[in-house]
Amino acid sequence: MKPHNNPRISLAIIATIFSFFLFGQSSDVNNSLEGSWSLTQFVPHSEGLTKWTSYGDSIIYQKHLSNDHFIWFKYDQKNNQLLGMGGGSYEIKEGKYIEDIKFFYPPGSNERGQAIPFDFNFSDGLWNHTGYSKVMDLDENSGDLIVIDSNKIEEKWVKTSEESNLSDNLQGIWELVAYRQQPGDAYIEYPEYAGYLKLITPTHFIWVYYNKNDDQIYAAGSGTYSISQMLYSENIQMIYPENNGELGATIDFSVDFQNDHWRHLGKIDLVITDQTGNKSKNSSLIDEIWKPHRD
Repeated sequence: MKPHNNPRISLAIIATIFSFFLFGQSSDVNNSLEGSWSLTQFVPHSEGLTKWTSYGDSIIYQKHLSNDHFIWFKYDQKNNQLLGMGGGSYEIKEGKYIEDIKFFYPPGSNERGQAIPFDFNFSDGLWNHTGYSKVMDLDENSGDLIVIDSNKIEEKWVKTSEESNLSDNLQGIWELVAYRQQPGDAYIEYPEYAGYLKLITPTHFIWVYYNKNDDQIYAAGSGTYSISQMLYSENIQMIYPENNGELGATIDFSVDFQNDHWRHLGKIDLVITDQTGNKSKNSSLIDEIWKPHRD
């Protein structure tokens, strides 16, 4: 007797298998995305151009991702100038990479508050993604922001080539709990409106201090790091809003983990320029307590 084929069951099985491969491996995709990436090519659609291009060596353009958060920045090394920055959370949903933007620089742009879906794929060691951000304007009649256009975002990213660190304790997204300016002083907490995040990948760190309620980034820094036993060292490659001797410096921190909190203690030598142009050297204490960040 021939077996009786049930087409409904067959179609259901096929649909289940397809759904698994398309949507059910988001954790694997997140693992592939985690790390630090450099922009290698992009299409400047906002300038009316359609050909792939790239920035010169003087521009650092990086995106750093944990398993659920991202921070990117564009920095002019020649002039020590931050040209752009953004960050927030992300997810893989229905086959798309979706960025939920919580902070953005320069201020006054439309990206903050948007959730931008990207089509994406991995090929030849590159992460390719294409999406559209909304262009908003104020409606004169209602006073509301309305969508008037869109900007196409088309980019190719490559994983950075620095040697990975093996400490799983540090990797992820952290928020600052408190800090102090002098040994023996009481720890100070930031007000509720202040966001202070540090994202650690296997190769890089990036931190940002911003206002949760408006479109302002107060300060930021990034670079590579290393960890040996209980010594955590940051090599600073980007700083904002100004360089007081931090660029190129290496800061050594003693590290202590207690109750899911990360305390690091170190100091950095700064060069301060006063209003008359005179320079003086000073050292600044960095004594901070961080905890894992959760939205």
